[in-house]
Amino acid sequence: AVDDYLTREEKLAALKRDRSISNTSMNVIVPDAHGDWFNQRDDSFSHFMRMDGKKTKEVAIFKDYSLGVNTNRDAWVYNSSRQTVIDSTKRSVLAFNKALGELNSGTDASSVRQKYIKDVAWSSSLVFRLERKIPSDFSERRIQKSLYRPFFKQNLYFDPESGFTHRPGRWRYIFPDSKAKNLAICSSGVDNLVICINQNAKDAGQIALMTDHIADLHFNGDTQCFPRWLPGEQTKGAEGSLDFGESKEMPSGFSQDALPHFQAAYPGKPITEDDLFYYIYGILHSEDYRTGYANNLMKELPRIPRVATYEQFMAFVEAGQELARLHVHFEDVELYTGVKIEFTKIGQPSYRVTQMKWGKIKGKTGNAAKDKTTLIYNDWITVKNIPLEAQEYVVNKKSALDWVVERACVSIDKVSNIVNDFNDYAADMGSERYPLDLFLKVITVSLQTMEIVKGLPKLEIHPLDK
Repeated sequence: AVDDYLTREEKLAALKRDRSISNTSMNVIVPDAHGDWFNQRDDSFSHFMRMDGKKTKEVAIFKDYSLGVNTNRDAWVYNSSRQTVIDSTKRSVLAFNKALGELNSGTDASSVRQKYIKDVAWSSSLVFRLERKIPSDFSERRIQKSLYRPFFKQNLYFDPESGFTHRPGRWRYIFPDSKAKNLAICSSGVDNLVICINQNAKDAGQIALMTDHIADLHFNGDTQCFPRWLPGEQTKGAEGSLDFGESKEMPSGFSQDALPHFQAAYPGKPITEDDLFYYIYGILHSEDYRTGYANNLMKELPRIPRVATYEQFMAFVEAGQELARLHVHFEDVELYTGVKIEFTKIGQPSYRVTQMKWGKIKGKTGNAAKDKTTLIYNDWITVKNIPLEAQEYVVNKKSALDWVVERACVSIDKVSNIVNDFNDYAADMGSERYPLDLFLKVITVSLQTMEIVKGLPKLEIHPLDK
């Protein structure tokens, strides 16, 4: 081990001073009961109730959860434009069925796949169907809104049946169709919270983000999503469609053990499943929790403690509700008005975005050269006086604002040549300045999120969990 932030020359000089490993001071490292050599876990973490309830004999909070959807063909089935999703997916399905026809005519499967490689992303799910000669179909009803990255929505062709969604996870039970109303807490998967041995939870950012749409695999790390409801478990009506009804009539996402476990800590005090859902979201934003159990969280999914008092419990509930409002309804929050918007040309400004960029600091290179108080939106518009405090809200290893800057753009896939133009999403939303407004709203979300996080109660564990 060497000190942090040493230059290459300083590291080599330290080796030169030692001359030999025999002159280097050593620490004896003994693995713990988990087999951890470094970043050893806090065993008190195992006293808390686990969130995930599959493949375990332990009682858990949620009875079902899902990995984020893995399409293995994002360029074809994700797009800012609904029409582009229709065109590209329909073209890909048609190409697959043509390939199937050629295979039936005796052409070698490998040659068939190579012929249609620009129109079909040959994941194992489609190779399986090709080899077994199972045709696919297309339906516009399968298009849903999805959270592709933090605060960045896309249209998604979600088809768990025909192989065009490679790994659909359990989303057919969480959001069975575009009309389903639900919420899911998406936690960073194992190994995504801490990038390197010396990085702490605060550096890695928030570990949870809530959504009311299907989430992509990399929405929040290798995303694991825990639903409030399981509408896909409902029985079908007379016409074969799901009747979602009132939320209280939908199958709960909680196990039968979850609510009584938390109620037992506060006898005689009212706690509902909704309270518990938002309490969990509040706890996952606690810096005490993320820092104190960082070594556990980099190796296993979250477990949720019961806090010392009912008053603290309800404080986390209220914080979770406010955080959920900001994160789920980020498109509805107020624009941040503290910035200065400068128009660099005379005339009617264009709000079309190609690729937003941060300003530059003279004399510096790389990330250090980025002036994050200034955004070059396009050739017409520059945004100044952006508060640096907004950069403190980090999720999935980048600030929320960095995600908007990176993703709200025009891109072209190198293999398929499919264009993903975020201005198309703006047009669908009915406002050409949607990308700019999104940026300003995420400033509001970032500042208010960090204000709530910093105001959370100190994490004190209930005696039942010690």
